[in-house]
Amino acid sequence: MEQKDLEYLPEEDWQQWHTELLQATLTRLYHRVPFYRERLEKAGLLPEDLAAPEDLARFPTTTREDLSQHYPYELFAVPLRDIVRLHVFPWHPNPIVKGYTRQDLEALRKLTMRFLAAAGLRSDDILHIVLEPGMAVWIEDLKEGAEALGVTVIPPSPRRPEIDLRIMKDFRASALVTTPSLALRLLKVSERQGLALPRSLRLLLLLGEPVSPGERALLEEVFGVETRLSYGIAEILGPGMAYECEARQGLHLAADHLFAEVVDPETGKPGPEGELLLTTLRVRANPLLRFRTGDRVRIHSERCLCGRTTPRLEILEPGHEERWSFRGVKIYRKALEGLLREVYGSLPAYRLRIEGDPEAEPVLEVRMEETLFHPSIVALHEEAHRLERAFREFFGLPCRVKWVEA
Repeated sequence: MEQKDLEYLPEEDWQQWHTELLQATLTRLYHRVPFYRERLEKAGLLPEDLAAPEDLARFPTTTREDLSQHYPYELFAVPLRDIVRLHVFPWHPNPIVKGYTRQDLEALRKLTMRFLAAAGLRSDDILHIVLEPGMAVWIEDLKEGAEALGVTVIPPSPRRPEIDLRIMKDFRASALVTTPSLALRLLKVSERQGLALPRSLRLLLLLGEPVSPGERALLEEVFGVETRLSYGIAEILGPGMAYECEARQGLHLAADHLFAEVVDPETGKPGPEGELLLTTLRVRANPLLRFRTGDRVRIHSERCLCGRTTPRLEILEPGHEERWSFRGVKIYRKALEGLLREVYGSLPAYRLRIEGDPEAEPVLEVRMEETLFHPSIVALHEEAHRLERAFREFFGLPCRVKWVEA
């Protein structure tokens, strides 16, 4: 069955589909990943204890800490020789690594194609991508998926916003994929410098971070475009994980690739809204069981106006666990504090400030403590620059470090 047909699977068939794939995933995890086998045995569970999707609630969850602690490839379900691509994400004490087999990459490419097509991208479009280097994983997914649709792609590079505006205008780009904050940054630069916006644009794909209804309406009005939203988690799947259709009534989850649960983050009990847990259904390299996303959502299961029967996500609070987002790049408190310890050997008091101004860089205020003090102004500047360089290398983002007394 084609992926596009699965989106319209009769609702009564989803139960059987998910039961079979969940059983296959649990069997794969139990026999090929010692971490999961130990977890299941400790809980007194076996793969065959799942008789229906609801039974998954009895099984243990997976966290980002688990992924970091089993670095580099202890959670892989295939030999390393079968891995053809590796992506590494910042975390502490170890990075988080995601591997892909050839089958995984092919499935990911088709999933991205489906998302882009559902969003309205056509083979005669010229797609301009504006994303931060810290979103390199998604940049690759988007580029390959769009090219497979026959779209002409202009990938991102370290360009100034005014150069992006000129390129879109000169090449008559018809679609732009970016984050809401970067789209607002383009607007601000165009207004400040008196640059015309590309009137060839008809479609704006927004991903990586939430956008308010007011901001969305502003972007649509000023750019003169339709907008579509997308949601993804780098540790699981790319931007094709959940996406808006023309009905704009929530984000369609790729239910043929993922099984979603919504639970109370404190008690773990299912409810109408709560933390989103995801179990991969067709991943070969490193499948995940009940991965805790940290995002608070509500799921709508009724059939969409577009005819799709896949559940739709309503994102209520992205990242209820402590994290920040800047231009779509996630900055987790635990990862940031690990970086501070690496640079300075201890954890000084700090505050990360991300302003509403889309052009402003994050400001990391660090309290001047005795262990960090230098009598030389030059040495203090160098200590700040050292942390700024480490921040850019770690998160793929610029940052300004400011010493404060309290």
